[in-house]
Amino acid sequence: MLKDLLARLTHPDVRALAWAMGSPALFDATQPVWQGRLRDDAWSSRELARCADWLLELDRAPQQLHEAAGDPTVNTPLGHVFEKLVLFWQSRRPDVRAATRGLVVRHGRRTVGEFDVVMLRHDGVIETLEVTVKYYLNLKPALGIAGCIGPRAFDKMGEKFEKMTARQTTLGDGEFGRTTICGWLESACGEIRTPDELIVENHALARGYIFHPSTDAEFAKELSPNHGRGLWQTDEIAFPDPFWRNLAGREWLGPYLGPREERGWPNDPAMPRMYAHLRERNGAWAETERRFVVRADAGLLKAL
Repeated sequence: MLKDLLARLTHPDVRALAWAMGSPALFDATQPVWQGRLRDDAWSSRELARCADWLLELDRAPQQLHEAAGDPTVNTPLGHVFEKLVLFWQSRRPDVRAATRGLVVRHGRRTVGEFDVVMLRHDGVIETLEVTVKYYLNLKPALGIAGCIGPRAFDKMGEKFEKMTARQTTLGDGEFGRTTICGWLESACGEIRTPDELIVENHALARGYIFHPSTDAEFAKELSPNHGRGLWQTDEIAFPDPFWRNLAGREWLGPYLGPREERGWPNDPAMPRMYAHLRERNGAWAETERRFVVRADAGLLKAL
């Protein structure tokens, strides 16, 4: 359904929102370690179907979404943009009364963690949603999850997976997390509850791409078999044809559609470059595949 819907959507922010809703989960939601907390592809398909008409309306009048996502020419961390898109979408669920993002959990002067998205449902239940969008190079397939690394050498998939499953999706079960939620309920919603009175459901939403060294490369068992994927290469290898375009900023969020010319959005020179192969479609250029290009002398290639 996502492919068919994207064929009808034209505004970049609306397309990114549709991708946030309906793209495959990055990780395998059936693994016991998630305890059913990771939003799976069936849930995503239901959400996309529920929101399809709304997305088409937004595509015709995207100003509200554009304001929520922020100025694309400002170098905002991609994870923050993605969280804003998710909040925009989830806060408008018919069963949600109030929602917020970036709720910091503290104990005294120490920061314990942060809720990416918190929602109060009309039935009184609190939902927390740990949100992540990641782009990893499958640098050493034989190492499994330990062989995947982000565009910055410190961003290791094994560490992120451990944090999400062991700590970030359990924050709403602990004393400090629940106390923080109570504070938000009182200040933002006018409701006074004790931590023990809360009913909290913790979930996670993981999106992104894994870039493999070849189309038949092995991948970690923790990854969803349906994960978004591309290839990675070094800058010593030339592209086979000229129809490749550098993607910058929020253009990383889902399949590209737009002008062939680059927009001049910020690119971090220390990061690998993301490229999309384009094909002309109805007067615009549509992505057919994507690749990560890493400098051959980059320390990233020696990080594992």
